[in-house]
Amino acid sequence: MDILLTGPAGQIGWELRRTLAPLGTVHAVGRATRPLAADLGDPDALRAAVRAVRPQLIVNAAAYTAVDRAEQEPGLAMAVNAEAPGVLAEEAARVGAAFIHYSTDYVFDGQAAGSYG
Repeated sequence: MDILLTGPAGQIGWELRRTLAPLGTVHAVGRATRPLAADLGDPDALRAAVRAVRPQLIVNAAAYTAVDRAEQEPGLAMAVNAEAPGVLAEEAARVGAAFIHYSTDYVFDGQAAGSYG
């Protein structure tokens, strides 16, 4: 199975990269990863990464996590935390991949009885 993982350098992404490895080939995608690099603020780069790999599973563990700075850079925070997951979900549907998105209690507190969407 081909797995596309965003945010491989973060705490969750690093652990997921190790944990997902026995399931198949993990294609780590981040700003500085090689040979496949993509900035979450660049929707076209994300689309290109998904289309290059054509994974069966996309796991988004990337995020703009500087909560205090997000108020100073709302456009970037919105691009990374809201728009990028949407692009990844659209591309997952396009290539027939399952999509898993990790978030925090700052966004989803886990109290909903059903879907947040």
